[in-house]
Amino acid sequence: MRRFPIWFYILAIFAILGIFYVGFKSLISSLVVSVIFILILWLLLRFWGNQLKKDDKYQAAVKQSQKLRAKNQPQTKKRKTSLKVIDGKKK
Repeated sequence: MRRFPIWFYILAIFAILGIFYVGFKSLISSLVVSVIFILILWLLLRFWGNQLKKDDKYQAAVKQSQKLRAKNQPQTKKRKTSLKVIDGKKK
């Protein structure tokens, strides 16, 4: 089961307290604003997280390695097996 980080729980507690503080009359509008805010925050964190992981030199090396492997693969030949069937004596 996946566990959420501590900041997620703190944010959820603040969201619940904010809903009860404002009252139930604006419950739907506050939920919509909260969902939009969380969606924007999630997209920003995901975008920044992917930007930090990219390394252009590493990606170029991976592509070069894949090209070299693709060239070498068709040249492989099947090896003959050295297994033989041994017939036993029949009674």
